[in-house]
Amino acid sequence: MVYEKKQPVAISQSSSPVVDAHTHVFCWGENPEEGFMSDVTQRALLPRLLLWMTKLKRESGETLSAKMRNRLLRHLRESSLDYAVVLAQDAVYREDGSRNDAATHFYVSNDYVLELARECPKVLPGVSINLWRSDALRELERCHAAGSRLVKIHTSIQGVDPSLERFDPFYRLAADLGMVLMFHTGYEHTCRVVSQAYADPKLLARPLDHGLTVIAAHAGTCAVFDRQDFYPSFVRMMHRYPNLYGDTAVLATTVRWFALRRLSHEPEWLRSRIVHGSDYPLPPARLPFLLRTSLFPPERRNPLDMDLRIKRAYRLGPAYESQVWGLLSPATR
Repeated sequence: MVYEKKQPVAISQSSSPVVDAHTHVFCWGENPEEGFMSDVTQRALLPRLLLWMTKLKRESGETLSAKMRNRLLRHLRESSLDYAVVLAQDAVYREDGSRNDAATHFYVSNDYVLELARECPKVLPGVSINLWRSDALRELERCHAAGSRLVKIHTSIQGVDPSLERFDPFYRLAADLGMVLMFHTGYEHTCRVVSQAYADPKLLARPLDHGLTVIAAHAGTCAVFDRQDFYPSFVRMMHRYPNLYGDTAVLATTVRWFALRRLSHEPEWLRSRIVHGSDYPLPPARLPFLLRTSLFPPERRNPLDMDLRIKRAYRLGPAYESQVWGLLSPATR
C-alpha cells in the first residue's frame, strides 16, 4: 500500500495535550496481512482472560479483529485524552533478514496503524520495525514519509539486542529523520519471548550514543515474581543519558502496582522524564489504588481514563501527561 506524505501536525507552543504514548491494537488473524496472533497465543490463558474481562465479544464488529479495532476507537473517542500513540508489532526475523512467521506469535502491520491514524484524528501511529529485517532502512523511510514519528522495537519478543553494532545504520537514519525510538524493557509476560535478557535497559547505550531520543517502555520494571529486576538498570541509564525517557505502560496493574510508588519517590529530575503510557487494552487494576482514587471514580467507565486517573495520583512530574507530545513535536513542526 502506498501512502502520500502526511502533513505535519500544527503545534502551538503553549499547548499541552494529554497523550497516552503506549497503546495497542490487536488482530486475531482473520486477515493475516493486517495482523494475527498465533494459535499458541490464542489458546494462552492471558488472551482468553482478557477477552472475558473486557467483554470484547459484546462490541460491534463481524470479527474479533473488528471488535478490537472498534473498541479501541470508541474508548479513545470517549476518553479525556487528546491523542494516543497506537503501536504496531513487527514480526520475528532471522539473522539473514528473512521473516520468520513460524516464530511470530503477535503481529500488527505498520499499514494497519497508519490507516487507523487516517481514520481517527486522535490516533498517532507508532510503527514497529524489527532491526533484523533486510529492508529495515527502507521501511523506516516509508513510515516516516507516511507520518509516523515513533518506532517501537520489542526487544524480547522480536529477538533484538539493541547494543549490536550492525544496527548502527538504522540508528543513524532514525537520528537524521528525527524519529523517537521506543524499546521494550523489563520482563515480558503476555507473549513468548526470544530472550528476556534483551529487555535490560543497559543495552540501550548504543542508540542513545547516536543522539536518539529513546523511551524505555515500562521503565525496566518487572513483576513481583520475576527472577530479575531491571529497574535499577533503568535508573542508572537515566543518570547517564539525558536523552533517555521511561513510560508507565502496564504499571497500573496488580503485579506491578509497586512500580508507580518507586517512580514517585525518585528525584524530580528523573520524574521529569517519565512519559504517560497505559498499555491498553490491558485493563488497569483498581484494588491496589483505592486509597488514591476512591471506590467509584467516574473514570472507571473508560480504561484509558482510569489508567490516567491512577497515575495522576502519583508525583510523576508536571509534564508527565504531555511529555511524549514534546518529544514528537520537534520533528513535525
